[in-house]
Amino acid sequence: MVVSRTWFSPPSGSIGRYSIAVAATVVALYIRVLIAPFFGSYVPYPPVWVAVAFSTWCCGLGPSLVTIAISVVGIWFWFPHMPRTFAQENGLAGLVGFVVFAGLIVAIGEVTRRSTARGHAAEREALRSRLLFDAFMDNSPAIAYMKDRDGRLMYLNRTARKRFGVAAKEGRTDEGLIPWEDPAANRDTDLQIIRNGKPHESIDYTEEADGRHAWLSVRFVVSDPESGSVFLCGKSFEVTDRVNAEQALIEAHRQLENRVEERTAQLRVANQNLRDLSARLLQIRDEEHRRIARELHDSVGQLLAALSMNISLLHRESADLPVQVQKAMAESVELVDQASREIRTISHLLHPPLLDEVGLASALRWFVDGFSQRSGIRVDLEIAAKFERLQADYELALFRLVQECLTNIHRHSGSDRAEIQVRRKDDWFCLEVKDWGAGIPHEKLTDLESDGKAGMSGVGIRGMRERIRLLGGTLEIDSNGEGTTIRASLPANRAARLEGLKNDGPKDEARKSVDEQSPCEAA
Repeated sequence: MVVSRTWFSPPSGSIGRYSIAVAATVVALYIRVLIAPFFGSYVPYPPVWVAVAFSTWCCGLGPSLVTIAISVVGIWFWFPHMPRTFAQENGLAGLVGFVVFAGLIVAIGEVTRRSTARGHAAEREALRSRLLFDAFMDNSPAIAYMKDRDGRLMYLNRTARKRFGVAAKEGRTDEGLIPWEDPAANRDTDLQIIRNGKPHESIDYTEEADGRHAWLSVRFVVSDPESGSVFLCGKSFEVTDRVNAEQALIEAHRQLENRVEERTAQLRVANQNLRDLSARLLQIRDEEHRRIARELHDSVGQLLAALSMNISLLHRESADLPVQVQKAMAESVELVDQASREIRTISHLLHPPLLDEVGLASALRWFVDGFSQRSGIRVDLEIAAKFERLQADYELALFRLVQECLTNIHRHSGSDRAEIQVRRKDDWFCLEVKDWGAGIPHEKLTDLESDGKAGMSGVGIRGMRERIRLLGGTLEIDSNGEGTTIRASLPANRAARLEGLKNDGPKDEARKSVDEQSPCEAA
């Protein structure tokens, strides 16, 4: 509590203050009478001025005015046991001077009293604010401090003092008081904040008896407007548990990434093994087709040729046989010829010899002509002039793709015509097969592109895509209610092939986005 600096505290009630003022005035008047014999007629007013000053200082403005009024009456007019000669000895001029001087005393005293009262109120308010500030800061779970430019502590709250066992604090630096992990770096940060004058937030660490602790520190600059002094203020909240949790989460994330990378590497190896196996299976199938075609042509075909010659010989010598036998012999010759043609066709379809002998262009023309005759579907084949011979696996892949596409057109599309284009564009060999049929249903097309269940033609299309992909190329399917276009691209040189293999991945199994263009997009 604030103790008043006055030597006398009047009662707080109005009656008490007025009573004291009246009593003081009466006492002063009689003192004047008592001292008159010693000083003559020169002291009519000084004792009363003391009463006025006392009333002004201790009782307030109203009681002091009452004191002046009673003093005038007591000095000028009759007062019990007061000789009138004393009341009139200085005349009216003296009384007026008394009133003026008394009013001056009252004015000065009132100003002083009010100033003192304001000072006391300010002290009480300052003390109250300090008590509230201390209560707020001391009960905060964060450590709070204030330093001057030299790093000396001006304030350290109870939380910090209790946490770090600090007794005396003011005038000392926090080095040795607060166990910062790196005091020099902490001091450099303080100086930088003072120079910049901007708030700063950081994670700081302390080394304590139970280990390393993390603190979220917020530091800022406060300036004294009167002295211009600059102080660094800060609050630090312990976030050790949160930092440990974040570090544990980061470590778990790192371990998860490592596991994902390991799984990805394993998946990449497995995919590569599957691709190698797929390539090997395709190679084995092609070799088996070539072997079967050769066996059909060289073995079964030769046997059928010999059988045809024997039956023809018998047919020429069958003039003496019955008519029914002659007729059966003629039918047998026709059946053997038909079987020979079917065997030759199957052999060529399994592996056309033209593909090895004269190349893709001739093999495609032969196949397209035969397909049109058998199916009744008009096929327009457009092969670029002077189309060069390709490596064997390229020619076989493109030939098989045409086979599969025309077979699907015949079985599923309902189109009466198809168009095939074979050309080279920049560093890519391009094959495009187009029909104007019913198209592939959206659900089936989605399954094809997501490697799901693709229905009747799914295995063939996935096989085509895999065959093209193994060669570093791409296969696109564009289908709607107006027809289907299948576009294959194969690299024409090593650089393009390496680029195609590099871009190969899971996305090749999904439909390309609309902003991606195939290397063989129509010019």
